[in-house]
Amino acid sequence: MSQQYPTQTQQSGYGEPQQPGSNGLATTALVLGIIAVVVSFIPVLNVVVWPLAILGIIFGAIGLSKAGKVRKGKGAAITGLVTSAVAIVMFFAMNALFFSAVDKASEELDKSYDSTAVGDGKAKTGGAKESEVMKDFKVTKCHVVTGDFGIKEMAIHVDYANKGDRRYSYFVEGEVLADGKKVGDFMSTAENLAQGQKFTDKDAGALVNADEIKDAKKLECKTVKASRTDF
Repeated sequence: MSQQYPTQTQQSGYGEPQQPGSNGLATTALVLGIIAVVVSFIPVLNVVVWPLAILGIIFGAIGLSKAGKVRKGKGAAITGLVTSAVAIVMFFAMNALFFSAVDKASEELDKSYDSTAVGDGKAKTGGAKESEVMKDFKVTKCHVVTGDFGIKEMAIHVDYANKGDRRYSYFVEGEVLADGKKVGDFMSTAENLAQGQKFTDKDAGALVNADEIKDAKKLECKTVKASRTDF
């Protein structure tokens, strides 16, 4: 009876192919990288890109190193590294574009805002067309009147006439002078006047000490600053 010898496969134990191991870090890096890229397109909020991308790079590097041993996850690890790096680049690019757009919008808003300041009798422009703004209003009344309970107070009227080419709202600030001495301030507003529209503000607010104006021989209401905003 012949004796059977084990085959080479049975002797060595190499007949079955070795199964690749798992590489969860590479998969995690891929997921983090993809999320980071998506979030990077949202200005300001994309600050969360940093922890996502950093973790993606760390896990991707470890996963790539492990891929050589377990023969799995190399592609996912590389993709995770690349997407994480791209997310960081997109973070800077999107925020640069966003803040550039904000600055441009701010500049456009400034252009649409006309303001003129007046001091010491000499008009000083604040980036606006001074003559146009100053022609749109005039202080027509600056008197002392007797209010409730016999108290002396200021009555200030400001007439507006929109001579511009669009709707404007106005804001006027000024000083009250008694015999050449400043004794208070006043302010007046006119809202959303159409082209050619007129308006008289009979309730211009004045912060004045009654004792300083009751015996004054000469009262003046001097414009200090005037501005208008278009619509």
